Amino acid sequence: MEDLTRVPSLLVDPKTSSEAFDALNHAHRQLVAAEVAELVAITHAADLWQIDPTAVGEGIEALMRPGHDGTPEVGEFLGLEIGGLLGISPQSAICRIGDALDLRHRHPLLWKAILAGKIRVWQATKICAACSHLSSEAALKVDRAMSTGVGKLPFPRLMKALPGQIVAADTELARHRAEARRQARHVRVSRIEDGHVSFWGLVNPVDGIMFDHVLSQLAKTLPTKPEVFAGADLDRRRAAAFGMLVRDAYRRIHDIPTDTPTRQGAGHSDRPIHTLVVHISAADPALSAIDRGPATGVARVEDWGPILTNQLPRFLAGSKVIIRPVIDPTQMAPADAYETPTRMRFAVEQRNPVDVFPWGTRKASRCDMDHTIPYVDGLPGQTRLDNLGPLSRKTHRAKTHGRWKLEQPTSGVFRWTSPHGYRYEVTPSGTTQILIPAPQPCDVSAGRA
Repeated sequence: MEDLTRVPSLLVDPKTSSEAFDALNHAHRQLVAAEVAELVAITHAADLWQIDPTAVGEGIEALMRPGHDGTPEVGEFLGLEIGGLLGISPQSAICRIGDALDLRHRHPLLWKAILAGKIRVWQATKICAACSHLSSEAALKVDRAMSTGVGKLPFPRLMKALPGQIVAADTELARHRAEARRQARHVRVSRIEDGHVSFWGLVNPVDGIMFDHVLSQLAKTLPTKPEVFAGADLDRRRAAAFGMLVRDAYRRIHDIPTDTPTRQGAGHSDRPIHTLVVHISAADPALSAIDRGPATGVARVEDWGPILTNQLPRFLAGSKVIIRPVIDPTQMAPADAYETPTRMRFAVEQRNPVDVFPWGTRKASRCDMDHTIPYVDGLPGQTRLDNLGPLSRKTHRAKTHGRWKLEQPTSGVFRWTSPHGYRYEVTPSGTTQILIPAPQPCDVSAGRA
């Protein structure tokens, strides 16, 4: 990879404000040009990608439509090659391909505006995404309506006008979507962030207004002393009131006496248990801190997020805790069967927690357990840590049928070579591109009579 700090133009020290502004203008124009070039290259790659139409059997590359109505199909392994080049996951790459094809095929005027530098790629993509549910004909109506303001109106004004244009493009669809939204009410809870979670949802407006009223009225009955609720303002007391409502509802649902803690405890073993997996380093300073002082590391609550280790006693108060030490992989003997033993799979998942394809994001626990060197019946010791790695179903098929090559030189380190010669190294710390093949010369004789 090129070291940008060594590019001479980036080391120039401007002497005046004008020189600094000129440099900024030049850099911005280069950025816009690069974005457009990347977008166009993605569409060309989609046009030129070929799959073997005669291949038959399970696992071969299939056609898919990453864009929406009116866009062409492409081979599903295209996203693997593009994702590696852009440093993004295969799933994100498919989205980028879909955005590019949507812009070119469903919004031709917006596409021309991008090529002319009148609108940024990310701005056009937001407009395009808002129209993804429309038919190609309706998307063209929006494209024509919005084109009059592109390059003239500030982007916030364009976005303010967009919802009305979408509704006008297909009023019958808008009516159906309004009805579907009534059926899609939900309440969701976020992952842990800074020791807390957020929640949001879509609910009946009457219920929402009543909930807001109840929170405020209950909050007003709570103490206002800072030492009680870490602050006397109404918002903090509303948060405390929310917890009171939840705990009260939990007790009533599970018929728990009001003087019993709402977590798992003695005498209530039949109560539903919500299992949480918490990962803690054996070297965490909180484990050896005297009287649980301020020393702390970071624990990871699986599927929820990080939390300070010295906050765990309060977080897990009253819970049943089962400690499972991580297995020492050096003491794990190879298995002679194709199937991966449960303890060995757990060790692999701890070593490589996500898909080991370049920039993979799928959790290892939801992946196939792949033999780096393909398994051969009858040979002993093939199922071992240094020959295993988690792969999503698609990346597993790409390795088996899509000409991607994989090596595991040391346990937990994976080196990939793409069908076009790009090479990547994947470790538990992330992905690094380690080789870019030299450009292939054009065949000037091709096409001559």
